[in-house]
Amino acid sequence: MKCDPLKKVDLMFDCKPMKKRNLMSHRILILTFFVATVLMQNGARAAENSLQVAPQQIVLDGLLDFFQIQVPVEENGKIVGDLTHQSDFTSLTPALLEVNAEGLVRPLAFGKGKIQVAHAGQKSEINVEIKPRANGKNASFVRDVVPVLNKGGCSLGGCHASQFGKGGFKLSLFGYAPEQDYPEMARDDRQRRVSILQPENSLILQKASMAIAHGGGRRFAKDSYEYRIMETWISEAVTEIDDKEPKVVGMQLTPMSRRYQQGDIQQLRVIAEYSDGTKQDVTARAQYDSLIENIATVTPRGKVEIVGAGQTAVMVRYMGQAKISTVISPYKNEVDLAEFKPNNFIDEHVKQRFNELGLEPSPLCSDEVFIRRAFIDTIGTLPEPEKVKTFLASKAPDKRSQLIDELLGLTGEPARDVYVEPWSAYWGMKWGDLLRNNRNKVGDGGMWAFSNWIRQSLRENKPVNEFVNEIITAQGSIYENGPANYFKIASKPEDLAEATSQIFLGVRLQCAKCHHHPFEVYSQKDYYSLAAFFTRVGNKGSVDFGALGADTVVKVKSSGSIRHPRTRKTMEPTPLMGEPIDSTSYRDFRRPLARWITSPENRLFSKNMVNRFWSYYMGTGFIEPIDDMRETNPASNPELLNALADHFVDSGYNLRELMRVIMNSRAYQLSSEPLPQNVANTRFYTHYNVKRLPAEVMLDALDDLTGAQERFRGVPQGTRAIELPDPNYSSYFLDTLGRPKRVITCECERASQPNLAQVLQVANGQLINTKLATKNGRIESLLKAKAPDHEVFTEMYLAAFSRYPTKQELAHCDQIVKTSKDKREGYQDVMWAISNSREFLFNH
Repeated sequence: MKCDPLKKVDLMFDCKPMKKRNLMSHRILILTFFVATVLMQNGARAAENSLQVAPQQIVLDGLLDFFQIQVPVEENGKIVGDLTHQSDFTSLTPALLEVNAEGLVRPLAFGKGKIQVAHAGQKSEINVEIKPRANGKNASFVRDVVPVLNKGGCSLGGCHASQFGKGGFKLSLFGYAPEQDYPEMARDDRQRRVSILQPENSLILQKASMAIAHGGGRRFAKDSYEYRIMETWISEAVTEIDDKEPKVVGMQLTPMSRRYQQGDIQQLRVIAEYSDGTKQDVTARAQYDSLIENIATVTPRGKVEIVGAGQTAVMVRYMGQAKISTVISPYKNEVDLAEFKPNNFIDEHVKQRFNELGLEPSPLCSDEVFIRRAFIDTIGTLPEPEKVKTFLASKAPDKRSQLIDELLGLTGEPARDVYVEPWSAYWGMKWGDLLRNNRNKVGDGGMWAFSNWIRQSLRENKPVNEFVNEIITAQGSIYENGPANYFKIASKPEDLAEATSQIFLGVRLQCAKCHHHPFEVYSQKDYYSLAAFFTRVGNKGSVDFGALGADTVVKVKSSGSIRHPRTRKTMEPTPLMGEPIDSTSYRDFRRPLARWITSPENRLFSKNMVNRFWSYYMGTGFIEPIDDMRETNPASNPELLNALADHFVDSGYNLRELMRVIMNSRAYQLSSEPLPQNVANTRFYTHYNVKRLPAEVMLDALDDLTGAQERFRGVPQGTRAIELPDPNYSSYFLDTLGRPKRVITCECERASQPNLAQVLQVANGQLINTKLATKNGRIESLLKAKAPDHEVFTEMYLAAFSRYPTKQELAHCDQIVKTSKDKREGYQDVMWAISNSREFLFNH
């Protein structure tokens, strides 16, 4: 028996002989299969014609609970487009809901309603339920009125939240103390600010809407959402603050990141999360700011428009919460990165960002540039001419990696690991700046003890987590235990909290001392809870080193506490955004603090350390300023920052390993010559960022070039500038070139911006002229050796630039010498020109 012809399309069945009585049932199965297939295809088409919207359903709490519709376009779970401002919105229950052209929905009455969203023939519906609030009121002072004051700018430092307020009306900054703001609005000034019987005549509404003169101008229109909130609150008899009312504890922002094209529009959507687990759409109430407005602009209702190429973020704030939406707008849609061959995971992430932004990197730098760059960045010292010659002559394919290991002391061969001392001296200087080691604070003995401990820790390559742990938990004599000086430099709990968070976590807490941080989640409570860790640290005088020794002993007291300045509550020691510790289990609160700070789970610590040292090598950090890590100060490459932080933790917080992986990356070894389209790009590492030599490095470089060693009083002869333990060694040159005084924890204390005094000091200062004319310098030794001029010039170039001079440069040098009074003066003029060149004064 032949197969049934229908078998050709019925691939679910085997082609076997059938009995006649089973043929009908077989065909019924086939028909069922076809019907099911058609239904599935129709269902798929229906799904394709169904417009994706957010939210798909929502419950509103009161008649002031507006919400924003978002019409996203998604691919693989990521938002790649937005149709919100191209869609049509219709209220299917106009008695309950109204919706404007931008998708902002306003409830009108309690009940269940629907909103229809339509775009290009596709439609979708949103189910909405409007319920009354539990207390029967529509407006709350904290939940509704305070956000209006914040959004309108009324509670900013330049307006009614200034020190003495404005026009007799004072508010707390950013509304951080609503219990103080309520009586100011509802009770003070003989209650003229609000009129319960005639809300529209309330002074606060008339001034804000400019119905009457207002020095701050119009803050919101009479028909606005903000006006309606204020009017409702007043008409409901200025509802008082309910202490049990849930507080905002989190915020969701959609989208958090997206790649755009110029001209694209994106509607943001913001959801507040409350302490009782409820959520509220606050898109219309949140505050929006674009961090770079020539890339993206944003309206007060969260509508983002892309106007230029680059990467930026839109900052969103609401009731103490802050988040950013990252904007990536490519310079080109496609780039050829075939020549950028990654050396390690750093390059993989850098390449990915090049692809996203449409950036093309510069080629690799030359060997001459690399050896000078590596020496200056790693040990703050120029390479000797003989080392340069050997490196340039080498044909080893891995000679750059070998040089890196030598500089970092990682070869394992004593004969090659000869740079441990200069490495520890240079980074000891950096740590000394951060920790503010200064004899003006701790005396000569304390300063030397702290400096020697830092240098020794670096020589041993002590893991950074152990290094920091020893500082935070230090006690005893400041002369015998170097890190104990940390608690002599700062002794108040508040100062210690600020220094500790900024140095080790990259978090600037100073703002939260007086009010809620304007661009972060940190509050006064967080500030004083961190300060509480240091309330049992004290010190006392000691005469163990003699009556004139002035020794100080850091000790742990049996008690100590700190109060919140506004609530007067005693604060429990609590890590930032964490839970209070069990204070009964510890006598020294610093020990759990140190464990939390240096824990692998604490991303702030590892990311802060990685960001700092990346900036030292690459010229700019992922986050700038590098000691201001916060939600609203986004990283230029967050994926790479996280990957490097993971590597740092996995390496056991090994600082040299961190430096090694950075220096071995292709990104670090790129040329400093940018492509024309990347001249202004410093945050995406398309080329090496040129850096001016730090003051101490520049002085040492002049010493190396001229052969005239600077003499500092109070230290052995031959001590280099990078080896000085603190800034109290007299040097007008160092002070003029930006040596920090070590009085603040900010990296910005080291001046890097050029000024006229610096130019004059380098070009015609007494120091440079003295070094050029010294009797024991390089020029005199060259004259005594009677070397040919071209060899003299070659040695100068190798010492200053780590390269051989070109034929044209040799000719210029010859010309200078020939037109001079004698060779000595000619050589001095050549060396002066070299020392004043950009190639010498900058690391490139």
